[in-house]
Amino acid sequence: MISKSKKYFTLFGMLAATVDRKISSIYSLIHSLISIDMPKIVNILISRQLKPAKLYSTNKIK
Repeated sequence: MISKSKKYFTLFGMLAATVDRKISSIYSLIHSLISIDMPKIVNILISRQLKPAKLYSTNKIK
């Protein structure tokens, strides 16, 4: 009687659901990084400026 019952959960169905869940998780992570962390990173890079190693310039020699 058990063998005649319909199988609702096939191997392909479980694999597809697992892959869909993993892709959704990765998409959510990427979206979070782009929307939240990217502006912070850009603001940090804009606020920091490269400063020369020597504070004096050789062009100003009199």
